[in-house]
Amino acid sequence: MGFDNRAEGKFVTILGGKFCQRVPEGTVGAVARINKLGKQVHEVFHDNFTGKLVSIKVQDGTYGKTWNFGFRDSAELYTLQLSYSNSFATAFLKMLPNIDLTKEMKVSPSVKEVDGKPKSSLFVNQNGVAVKHAFTKDNPNGMPDMEQVTVKGSLVWDDTKRIAFLHEMVNRDIIPKLGGEAQPVPAPTEDKFDKDVEEMKASADITDDQPF
Repeated sequence: MGFDNRAEGKFVTILGGKFCQRVPEGTVGAVARINKLGKQVHEVFHDNFTGKLVSIKVQDGTYGKTWNFGFRDSAELYTLQLSYSNSFATAFLKMLPNIDLTKEMKVSPSVKEVDGKPKSSLFVNQNGVAVKHAFTKDNPNGMPDMEQVTVKGSLVWDDTKRIAFLHEMVNRDIIPKLGGEAQPVPAPTEDKFDKDVEEMKASADITDDQPF
């Protein structure tokens, strides 16, 4: 897999329910589109990938805070980069305690229409068995509920406490097993919260409008 040779490996994200890689113009199988900055980009798409999780980092970048999940397959290192408050990232974080970090996993995203609205999902499979969430509506295991708040006249779901809980779980239970360093949990501010809400509204892949 790949296009972007950086220290953290080749970068992949999720767009339209598929894994997406930015590639040079002329790459076989690439699709051109105009991004949010008005620039034409070329990308290739994949339904799934298989690799072993080797690192987790939180990074501040041009487009805001992201989770960087480092995976290694038999040939190379690549990074799945997702927005910090993203339904795909949250789904993966909920599964982490049930994932065998010593083994490869098959990861597959999906976006389907449910009751007229797009609904995003992420599936992880190990040894032919689907990995289940360790934190669910019926068994939250300490994970806080999402809260409804009003921002600029709009009623939205706020996942601030939930993401902080999952971030702390990653620092405590997952990163030590990967041999990495704990990542500071961001302290929410009013300006940052407003920005996160606007980003959630604008992103086609952050479609969860329910607490679970």
